[in-house]
Amino acid sequence: MKSVIIFCLFALAAVAVARPNESRYTDRYDNINLTEILNNRRLLLPYLKCILDEGKCTPDGKELKSHIREALEEDCAKCTTAQRDGTRQVMGHLINYEQDYWNQLKAKYDPQNKYSTKHEAELRKIQIQQSKLQAVVDRSALDPWLNNSQTIRIKMKSAIVFVVLSVAVMAFARPEEHYTDRYDNLDLDEILSNRRLLVPYVKCVLDQGKCAPDAKELKDHIKEALENECAKCTETQKNGTRKVIGHLINNEDAYWKELTAKYDPENKFTAKYEKELREIKA
Repeated sequence: MKSVIIFCLFALAAVAVARPNESRYTDRYDNINLTEILNNRRLLLPYLKCILDEGKCTPDGKELKSHIREALEEDCAKCTTAQRDGTRQVMGHLINYEQDYWNQLKAKYDPQNKYSTKHEAELRKIQIQQSKLQAVVDRSALDPWLNNSQTIRIKMKSAIVFVVLSVAVMAFARPEEHYTDRYDNLDLDEILSNRRLLVPYVKCVLDQGKCAPDAKELKDHIKEALENECAKCTETQKNGTRKVIGHLINNEDAYWKELTAKYDPENKFTAKYEKELREIKA
């Protein structure tokens, strides 16, 4: 048995069977040198055109681009600190040096100015800061550096498209729309009918027994999945969770009460599912 089955079995009232997405976007691109990219229009413009549907995109770039509106609407809720800082830098550059493209990007992703208005104060601050910087920096002192940077051969991964051109989106990497479906083919009936297999996983989730590293990480996300009402579950996961909950209610009532007490002590979320739980029990 793989340890990840723990979460599949004991999503509880969290109503999730598989591993939930991380609470933040991946930080694998946080060390990208944005300054180098933004100072080289030969590198920058192709990615702008990709985001604007005016040029070719690699498959990864196209997939990342498809999440722009979602990240914009969520106000960068899943961004790391480095991503927020990097996005400020990108927006500041586009506002000050690529105004036409900035206007096109806003028109495409926020035509009613519904979300970008929330960031206007921040955008103005970036403009002011960059204006002050330009007033005190001798441009000629930067030219040699800029020329050198343009000779550097950069192998851009397609995923950087989203990093550089997050614009008002406020995010670098792709958030998953659903939890992974890699465990959707598990035979839950076989597991639930064998207490020798079942009980150790219950104890893991209850912090009463040992868990493998992967199991521990998955377990850490139970409350998040509960609060999200299984919004990212596949249909198979939702159906499987009904089966798990029904089994625990009818055959492992003591453990069910312990699990509910641990993950929803105030009955704040399970109350939403009472009708469904009664239907399963019936």
